[in-house]
Amino acid sequence: MTKDGLRTATLFGSKLPAFRDQAEAEDVLFGQRDALLGVLGKVSRGSSAFRPDFRPESLKDLERWYFELSEGAGIGTIGIDEETFERTIAMYLGEVIVRNAPAYGWFVAEFTFEPGRFEIGVRSPLLQVMLSRLSPAPRERNKRELSIWRMYRKYTRP
Repeated sequence: MTKDGLRTATLFGSKLPAFRDQAEAEDVLFGQRDALLGVLGKVSRGSSAFRPDFRPESLKDLERWYFELSEGAGIGTIGIDEETFERTIAMYLGEVIVRNAPAYGWFVAEFTFEPGRFEIGVRSPLLQVMLSRLSPAPRERNKRELSIWRMYRKYTRP
């Protein structure tokens, strides 16, 4: 790893939550995952654009809804801030992967470059995807608003 890469990894790791041990990290991060999925269910109740039914195709609607909110009245209009919304998107993507790709399961791991700092993700025997926060790709590189769907397909394609 280059010096710049190590600095970037260390900076990223310093922003991850710190815990005493693996068990505490799992308790807290799995609890946050469940709470964030609950938040997404709650804030989407008033939306005709997105319904969190955990079907892979719902990722397309979620991303369109994200852009509709962020470029329209604002994400704050649904009662959460942008960071929280992007964390809910990450947890939703993970849950869609786990429910629809049987090889995957949730896990919590200590960040390699910052001992005592942990993050949550999903993994299969050959791949792991860390999911602290997820922003859809910017519109100029994502005209069809399908970056989350493409991510899902990339990770679950046999």
